[in-house]
Amino acid sequence: MSEYIFVQADSSQAEARVVFNLAGDEQALEDIDLHDYHALTASWFFGGTEDDYSKKRWGFEHPIRFCGKTLRHAGHLGAGKRRAATSVNTDARKYKINLPPITEAQAEVALNIFHTKQPKIQQIFHAGVIEALKGQRILTAALPWGIDAPWGGRRIFYERWGDELFRQAFSYIPQRSVTDNTKAAGIRTKKRFTESKIILESHDALLFSIRREYLNDFVPIVKQEMERPINFSACSLPRRSLKIPCDIEIAENYKDFVKYKIGGKNAP
Repeated sequence: MSEYIFVQADSSQAEARVVFNLAGDEQALEDIDLHDYHALTASWFFGGTEDDYSKKRWGFEHPIRFCGKTLRHAGHLGAGKRRAATSVNTDARKYKINLPPITEAQAEVALNIFHTKQPKIQQIFHAGVIEALKGQRILTAALPWGIDAPWGGRRIFYERWGDELFRQAFSYIPQRSVTDNTKAAGIRTKKRFTESKIILESHDALLFSIRREYLNDFVPIVKQEMERPINFSACSLPRRSLKIPCDIEIAENYKDFVKYKIGGKNAP
């Protein structure tokens, strides 16, 4: 048994939650904790029920769930039918998902269903971003907890006015807000638990190495820091603060992670 153990802290569906907050969709923010949301989305496009594609039922990524997830992300970022279909087919090959290629027509139908089911994403989030760009072409992201600054990260957009500009702009606030939250959580965790070693930061997740004997003391700290509220008050689309749940996994190697159970037996 190794003296050290990996601990991975992963924000749960972080960008989707930020998009829902920016869209003012409180119902979606509530539902995402009650469902396998990607399986539910897949059922909108392909029929059946959430349970038919649920990761909890199958224990792995069902191809239809994967397709629903990828099409949802495309809808969040304002993708058209061609980009959405290309994204699904390319990612399926990349991750070796056994999924027949989808056509642009199928992607178009799915996107229409998606925006009908969740109209606030286009009507409030997308429209708000476009309106914010009309001034100085600057977007301001949310501010991580504990950062002493008047606002979050900013970006100036120089692209020609049109779909490509909008696509980049729609992704900026969710992606920047999530990655800044992860980095800030890593800094705070390291300060509080100096024995921990940060191995990797990957957008919405942190990988640590700690001595096995410290595991039960360390996990509550990193979970608390990852779940600190993100401040959207000075964002280009001002909204309420948002807490993103964090899932903890542990392993002796980078391949065989298992979920950490608070108060339970944890031996990877």
